[in-house]
Amino acid sequence: MNHPDNLPELLAEHGIHLKSYAAGREERLCCPRCLGGSSREDCLAVRVDDEGDGATWICHRGKCGWRHGVTLRQPERDEWRRSARRPVEPEAPVPHRAEEQRRPEGMYAWFESRRISRETVDLFGCYVTTKGFRQPGGAWQDKDAIVFPYVFQGRLVNRKYRSPEKELMQDKSPLPTLFNIDAVVGDDVLIWVEGEPDVMAVHEAGYPQVVSLKDGASKTLRAEDDPRRQDQKRFAAMATHDEKLNSIKKHILAGDMDEPGKALREEMARRIGRHRCWIVTWPEGCKDAGDTLRDHGPDAVAACIEAAKPYPIQGVMRIKPGDLVALRNQGRPPVLSTGTENTDRILSLPGEGRIIIVTGIPNHGKSSWVMFVKAHLMLHHQRRFATFSPEMEPWADYVAAMAAVLSGKPFWPTPGHEAMTDEELARAETYLEGRLAMLVSDPEREGDEPTLDWILERARIEVMRSGVTDLDIDPWNELDHSRPAGVTETDHIGRSLQRLRAFARRHGVNVWIVAHPAKPFPTKRGEKPEPPNLYSISGSANWNNKADLGLTVHTEDGVTQIHITKSRFQRWGRRGDVAHLEFERATGIYSDATVPLPGEDE
Repeated sequence: MNHPDNLPELLAEHGIHLKSYAAGREERLCCPRCLGGSSREDCLAVRVDDEGDGATWICHRGKCGWRHGVTLRQPERDEWRRSARRPVEPEAPVPHRAEEQRRPEGMYAWFESRRISRETVDLFGCYVTTKGFRQPGGAWQDKDAIVFPYVFQGRLVNRKYRSPEKELMQDKSPLPTLFNIDAVVGDDVLIWVEGEPDVMAVHEAGYPQVVSLKDGASKTLRAEDDPRRQDQKRFAAMATHDEKLNSIKKHILAGDMDEPGKALREEMARRIGRHRCWIVTWPEGCKDAGDTLRDHGPDAVAACIEAAKPYPIQGVMRIKPGDLVALRNQGRPPVLSTGTENTDRILSLPGEGRIIIVTGIPNHGKSSWVMFVKAHLMLHHQRRFATFSPEMEPWADYVAAMAAVLSGKPFWPTPGHEAMTDEELARAETYLEGRLAMLVSDPEREGDEPTLDWILERARIEVMRSGVTDLDIDPWNELDHSRPAGVTETDHIGRSLQRLRAFARRHGVNVWIVAHPAKPFPTKRGEKPEPPNLYSISGSANWNNKADLGLTVHTEDGVTQIHITKSRFQRWGRRGDVAHLEFERATGIYSDATVPLPGEDE
């Protein structure tokens, strides 16, 4: 049977039919497996990936829990080229005329029902105007709407409109900003909530430094879903304000306590750094700050904020009743595929923030294989990378090589191959713009030496700014490894890997390290070198002890071998397993190799 060549047909094979198959769209519908139980609820959450060439889903009924995903095969996955679009330039909204800005008593009464005072409403500049809202069937209808102005550096940059039926709209192509960002003047504490009325509720309780993302939480994600798969546009304002946000010492996450709110909170904590986050718990029966203010008053809102708990990542922890059941109900931690069937048979990559170390004899394909896997992870798992690769200079050469892997065509004209066209190059630029950040240093300039501190500082910024999920350092020996007198190389390597592990855990970021062996293995004349392992890397046993996953890339007789040399958990693979691949140098593409089994004739 032919493989479907479009996403609707591919999903239809699993009984899933969506209203729209637009890239990044999320939808809830009745699960075709359990049929939503006796209540026929819309329990299946489906998300089309950011490229529009695949989808993942999960049924949230405990008795079902169906979790799966599909992706179009090559060449159908080339939809990523056709769907790549450059971001639209922000447009400053035209201010409403004075006569269009009405402040009727009914507006103040609506806020008063939420215990938000007239003074607070006026401070935030809210008013009522007439706005068209699209209705079911596509028609537009004019309605009176409350306007929430977004102001940045004293200028109007966006407006959020809320109809009496809670329909929401905003201005076209606004600059991504946080609501109430101009009120953030100190660097001690910042409170995050979900929605403009909640910002005003927290302000009413006496906390002026409070903000909200303009789009709130994804309504289809649950807390147990991978929060990194949310639409990245939702967090664009964090790039606009990254310098200010990075200066804040303590971030209090006080968003909604429903399932989408918890998923949003997890991604916020990952980007900000879990070690800088505190979590608010609202009273029983209250979903958010607005509910708490309305039902219990400003003192209760203040008490919840003051009682915020540090994100649980350090110190002494004790098991509580129900913790293990909740852990199992979340399902196994996510794993990622590798891009070829042979490697997928033996290896699943961790998805939750681990240390992955890749070694191998020089010129045996370490960097090429990691680059190929990176392209696959971008295409099929929505991963975003910060890359330090000083051996590939200028840095644009690295991006060019990534473009070739993504397209399956060589970047430079190559005999026997069709090179990328100018149009394909432009689309590759657009695709990689938000998915690959190159970390480039100038060792000759004071303060710009590529130390581990230098790497981590820039990686943290990119996690917040663009949602980076992976950091790769290729190769390790190109870092500046100056160390104080009396500190041995073993101690230095151990401490460095500890710091990288802390960064990985705090931000849920996989850290990839390409490290050369200490020296090539000596061989007798005519003998082939044996594949090295993590103990072969300079710095003693720390490389093996502190790695979560260790891999060796070794090429012999034109066949690339991927060896698992360390795996902390069996869900990633078993130590000693090997996959065999073929490499096309012109495009950087790896494919499955056919290797005779032991005892078979070659």
